[in-house]
Amino acid sequence: MTTINTPMPFRIDEDTLLACLKGQNFEQKWRVYVQALFDEVDVSVIHNLVVDHFVSFDDLLKAIDTWEVTDSENERWIREMASFEVGRSHAESADRT
Repeated sequence: MTTINTPMPFRIDEDTLLACLKGQNFEQKWRVYVQALFDEVDVSVIHNLVVDHFVSFDDLLKAIDTWEVTDSENERWIREMASFEVGRSHAESADRT
């Protein structure tokens, strides 16, 4: 959050950012913050958002399109990851226990 908020005139909080990523908040004032996430935050942080189940790669892909994020390394990586089915289905996980 610090990376995203530092150069901005006011702050976005975690809940608002997640709502923007999940398609629950479309206020244009948050566009630069969402873009900053994809442009300035290390890909490992974005990956952890997915691993920790805050968002999915599909959520991130939709956010990229909604918020018009382009020409970012993270954007290209997310598009690639969203094209794969990541993880196991619930049935596969149950078989492993």
